[in-house]
Amino acid sequence: MNLQLQQLVARYEQGERRFHNWDLSGCDLSHLQLSEIDLSYANLTDARLIGTGLEWAVLRAANLTRANLSQATLHRANLRCCNLTDTCMTHADLRASDVSGAMLQRTVWTDSNLWGAVGYVLEPAVPAAS
Repeated sequence: MNLQLQQLVARYEQGERRFHNWDLSGCDLSHLQLSEIDLSYANLTDARLIGTGLEWAVLRAANLTRANLSQATLHRANLRCCNLTDTCMTHADLRASDVSGAMLQRTVWTDSNLWGAVGYVLEPAVPAAS
C-alpha cells in the first residue's frame, strides 16, 4: 500500500475527515469505507475506488480522470466541479449526489443509479452518419 494511502487510512480511522489536495493518483482505495471524507482538490487520477463507500463524501474539484468507481457508493456525495473525464462509474450509486459543474467527457455511467442527482444532464444520442 502506498505510504500516502496508509497515512490517509490511519488518520481516517482516528477520526480525521479533511484531506484537501492529497495526491492519491494511481492508488487502490477499493472496498474501503470512507463515508464523509473530504477529498476536495485531491488528485485521484487513475485511482481504483471499486466498491468504495463514499457516502456523503466531499470530492469538490477533485481530479478523478480515468479513475475506476465501479460499484462505488457515492450517495449524497459532493462531486461539484470534479474532473470525471474517462472515469468508469459502472454500477455506481450516485443517488442524490451533486455533479454540478463537473467535467463529464466520456464518463461511463452504465447501470449507475443517478436518481435525484443534481447537475447530471443526459447527453442526447448522436445520430449515426449515413
